[in-house]
Order: sequence, then structure tokens, then C-alpha cells
Amino acid sequence: MKPADGHAMSEMASTYLDALRAAGANLVIAAHVMALYLGIRDPYSLGNLGVAIFFLLSGFLIMQSMLNWLNKPEPRLPGFLADRVARIMTPYLPALILIAILNLTLIHTNHSQGGTNTGVLTFLGNLLLLQDHAVFQGLEFAGIDFPWRIRSYNSAEPFWTVAIEMWIYVSMGLFFFCLLKRERIDRWLGLALVAVAVPVLIWNAAAGGGKSLSLIWLLGAITGYLFHLWRANGYANIRSVATAVTAFSVIALVGRAGKVGFQPFDLQTALLMAMIMFGVLALLISVQRAPSLLRGSVKFLASYSYSLYLIHNTVLILVLEHVKTESTWVNVAIAVVAAHGCAYLLYLAFERHYRVVGRWLRPNFERALAPRASESTVPVAADLVAGSATAASQQER
Repeated sequence: MKPADGHAMSEMASTYLDALRAAGANLVIAAHVMALYLGIRDPYSLGNLGVAIFFLLSGFLIMQSMLNWLNKPEPRLPGFLADRVARIMTPYLPALILIAILNLTLIHTNHSQGGTNTGVLTFLGNLLLLQDHAVFQGLEFAGIDFPWRIRSYNSAEPFWTVAIEMWIYVSMGLFFFCLLKRERIDRWLGLALVAVAVPVLIWNAAAGGGKSLSLIWLLGAITGYLFHLWRANGYANIRSVATAVTAFSVIALVGRAGKVGFQPFDLQTALLMAMIMFGVLALLISVQRAPSLLRGSVKFLASYSYSLYLIHNTVLILVLEHVKTESTWVNVAIAVVAAHGCAYLLYLAFERHYRVVGRWLRPNFERALAPRASESTVPVAADLVAGSATAASQQER
């Protein structure tokens, strides 16, 4: 990763971030293995821990990406969104198609959490990343639950977090570039993005599957910005500060877990986790070299971690339904190896090409988001702050 000042992180720091990515995906696998093969509902919150790690890392890294985009000429939002859509959708779309086919042909069990989780409507809803959208959850909270509520596509249970992640990217891109930097985009398309994305950001700050995933993401983003400021000052006193922060957070997290249990989606717990994660990162920034074997193996495992997150649950279910041995642990080993193997193939075929997809999307996004001539003086942020009436009067002038 290259921070906003153009200087790459040290080899050891990059290795550490890759290790966190790989660990996050495999923690989620462990949780699903326990549920599917052992009938244990994740007593150690491993799955939640993996998701929390992903969201903290995402906030940290996307803040770096947004700061990097500030060094480029306008328009910046279209390029930022094109890169984010490419990163999310390049493996997601083929994974969704494959999962839909497998659920039609080979998977015979229902893994729904209620609502519609198969069929054309669900496929289109997942394609547009509308599964478990805040509108559906808000209506359910109000006592209005529709039978056609779109859920993740059956065995693709982890997809619920992908939708949240994508709409957080859109919300923060609009906030960062349009509201703070006053970049102008097409008003109506901008308002449509706001209408879809911002409810997800708000709802998942207080409720949703993770109860506070938006806030956990923002913790990572704030830390990313603090690292940017810290880097600008030459990492003054980095070792002493990082050591104190990490030691304090470890002690506090142990106490918190002992008092209320380990709950990674709890915001106080997530804050202490963030302080530990990024405190260790600060300590490693000054370590320039990582052992080549460690660096290579961790980089390999991290490279396909997103594909692994997307496809693993479907592979685990396929093995559970169709592979029978005398030992549960042999089944588990086959399932885990198969999940990694399928994920790596998905990475080779699709995920690793996301930068090419991003370069193709950028001019298309620039054309789509470009303000029309009659709107050239009206930033979309003005519609949010001052209201559509004020925007209309500005257009008339």
C-alpha cells in the first residue's frame, strides 16, 4: 500500500496488514465450519471478529485511497467510485452467478434467515447489492415485514457485509469529495446515490447485522487519517506512543472481555481492537524488512482472501451435502482445502484483474457522473445541506 504522501509502508508493516486480511477471512471460515459441521454457534465470536477486522482495515485503507485521490485533478469521485466498484464487483459478480447455479443444481438445503433468498428477484437484488438494505430492516423494525424482502443468495450468507461495505464507500466518497471538497457531479444521479447509500451508513451505525459496522469502519478511517498526520510529522515518538497505546488497549480489552464477554461488534470492544491493531502497525512501520518466507506466504494467503470470503460458505455446504466420510474432521479438512482451492481459482480468473476493470470503468463513470451544463454551478452537496428548493434557485440564477 502507498500512503497519501507517496511513500510506501515498510515491508514488515505491509506483511502485517496482509496477515490481518488473511486472518479475517479464515476466522469467518472457522465460524462457519463450527456451525455447519459441529453444530456450534461460534461461541468465541470468531466470525464477528473476522468481519470487524475487515471493516477496520477497510476504513484505514480507503481513507488512504481518498487522500491519494486528492493529489489528482478533478473529477476525482468518479475515479474513486470506479476503483471501489471494480474491487468489489470483479470477483463478486462471477461468484454470485456461480453460487446461483450451484443453488439451483447441487445445493438442496435452505440457509435463509427469512424472506426471499433464491430466484430471479434475489439474484437481481444481490447483483445491485440491495440484500438486507436498510429500508427492508427499517420496515421490519416498524412492524412491516414483506415476504419478498431480499436476503443474501441462500448459501452466500457472507454477502450481507459486502453490500454494507459498498454503500459505505459510496457514502464516504460523496461526503469526502462532494461535501468537503465541493466537487460537482450530476445532481439527480448524485441524489439517487445518496438515497440508496446514506440510509445504509446510518442504519448500520446503530443497528443492522453488526449493530455498529459503520462506526467500526469509521474508526479505521479516523485511524488512517491520524497515520497520515503522523507520517507528515516524520513519525515523531512513534515507538513510545505505539507501545503505550497497545499495552493500555490489551489490558483494557482483557478487562472488557472478562466483564461482558468478547463481543467484536460492540463499539467499545472494537475501539480497543483498533487501538491494538494499529498500535502494532505503528510499531512495525520502522521495521523495513520481513523474512522472505513469511512475506511470501502471507502475501499469497492475503491475495485471494476476498474471494475466499465470497465463496467459502457455498463450498463448505457443497462438501457437507455431497462428501461423506467416517470422520467429521476429515470432512472438515476436505471442505476447508476445497474452499481455499476454489477461492484461489476465483482469484486467478477474476479478482486479480480488478485494476484492469477499474481502468475501463473510470471514463464511463466520469461520463455518467459529469454535471449537465445547466447544473454546472450546483454541487450535489448543496442539495443535501440546503435542500432542493435552494438548489433550484441557484440553478435559475
